[in-house]
Amino acid sequence: MDFLLFIVYLAVIWLVIYFIKRRQEEENQAYKYFIPAFFARILFGLIFTFIYLFYYKGGDAISYFWSARAVGRLFVINPQTAFSIIFLDERTQSTFLAFTSDTSWPSWSYFFMKGDAAGVFRFSSIFMVLGFNLWLPALVLLNTYLFRGVWKFFLLVCKFYPENMKWNALAILFIPSVLFWSSGMMKDSFTLACSLWLVTNIYYCFIERKHFFNNIIMLVINSIIILTLKPYIFIAILPPAMFWASYLYVKKIKNKVLRIVMAPSLITIGIGLGILVLSFTQSKLGAYGSTDTALKQAQIIQQDLVRGEQYGKNYYDIGKFDATFSGVLAKAPAAIIAGLFRPFLWDASNMVMLFSGIENAFILILTLYLLMRIGIRSIYRIIIREPLILFSLIFSIIFAFTVGLATANFGALVRYRILAVPFFLISLVNTFFLIQKEKALKKVEIDGNNNQTKLLNIDDS
Repeated sequence: MDFLLFIVYLAVIWLVIYFIKRRQEEENQAYKYFIPAFFARILFGLIFTFIYLFYYKGGDAISYFWSARAVGRLFVINPQTAFSIIFLDERTQSTFLAFTSDTSWPSWSYFFMKGDAAGVFRFSSIFMVLGFNLWLPALVLLNTYLFRGVWKFFLLVCKFYPENMKWNALAILFIPSVLFWSSGMMKDSFTLACSLWLVTNIYYCFIERKHFFNNIIMLVINSIIILTLKPYIFIAILPPAMFWASYLYVKKIKNKVLRIVMAPSLITIGIGLGILVLSFTQSKLGAYGSTDTALKQAQIIQQDLVRGEQYGKNYYDIGKFDATFSGVLAKAPAAIIAGLFRPFLWDASNMVMLFSGIENAFILILTLYLLMRIGIRSIYRIIIREPLILFSLIFSIIFAFTVGLATANFGALVRYRILAVPFFLISLVNTFFLIQKEKALKKVEIDGNNNQTKLLNIDDS
């Protein structure tokens, strides 16, 4: 039944997305990647599932499935209690006692009573119910929903850089590690898609003011999911995103003098709004609700994950640090490098790490090539005038720093860093594209001037 219903669901969804592609492709060439990107996500979702089932033979993904299925079965038997667990987050002893041998039970201590872990099976259980409590149909439905967030962000980037569509598709839709770790029933799948979707919502709410009602609803939903699963992502992404929105608004002002006068105020207001939203959501941020507790949390997690007796050689160590600004900043270079480029090839101790190391080697080579071929001054000149590239670079570095600092186990690092990868890559590929475009235009201009000079010389003769 699992495979049979999987094929039926996949066929129906394929027909739907095929007709969407046919309708949209004439107006927007980005839709030529629509079907390949969707099936790439489904393929990696299957690979992820089978690796956890037959290679790891367990792990969080399996536990999330069992817990989501328990809630899905409870929805059939006792829909009122299941609804309160899924949508109202009522995880109490009385709601736990509603589970029976017919439904099976989610893990009480590790999953049911742990807010972030419970969030995964709560959100996943919606797709489990729609998939008749079977893994593969639920996986298809989950990835269909999450793909919508990733796809909307891709369309947004193509709106800014339509001539660089191929490289943006590669950076956002087809990076293997990002696909692998964001296609299963895991926190990272939700947080990646919802973060990309959130950025898109912010743009259409505050800049385009297009489909405002739909975007504000999705902005709230995506924020709730991120705050439930990984509140530190919300802290990392909101201020830079509001800065980006403010910067875009400034660029829309036609009068140059007015733009220069208004820019500092508008950007300050944008960042201030981001900080204000963070203050209103402080109760949801937990240990990340204040600077002191956030730094302490990073120190605790890093030292916990660096324990060699538990992880063997599968960890890196940037060294101990004090839970202070100066202590954390001293580790910034090592943490950012780890968050963006590790594991290196020589760090790999298994096949999963090896594939990640190969991918990271390409990203590192691309970064070094860009720096050496173009130079920091030219890169800075492009970045400072391109709000999306500036935002992507700022966020990817902040997020890489956060992950590199608070993570020491490579197994965790390759999952946590996937949100930094698409933002970092679109800043690289679009910077390179714009510089190459500038050079091509200058060459055409020079050739045109030379040809004009030759014609004048001929006329004079």
